[in-house]
Amino acid sequence: MKVSDILRVKGNTLYTVKPDERLAQAAAVMAEKDIGSLVVMDLGDLVGMLTFREVIQTVVRNGGQIGTGSVRAAMDDAPLTCTMGTELDEV
Repeated sequence: MKVSDILRVKGNTLYTVKPDERLAQAAAVMAEKDIGSLVVMDLGDLVGMLTFREVIQTVVRNGGQIGTGSVRAAMDDAPLTCTMGTELDEV
């Protein structure tokens, strides 16, 4: 099975966010779109990923509040990447 097989079922819409946007706004987009992650793009370049995991970790660190921090402060800045043809066992 390849990455493209999963995307065929899951859909290929890519939701993005800028690194300097507020984390609360990014979380609101994730809730509105019912998605678990956002690709963080800066000037057309991939600079990170923001997932539900990073949002929850930030909320816990902030004593139950999402706070006023940026996406950049919470995101994974070294996400794994792959191509459509990558086999799942390689990911």
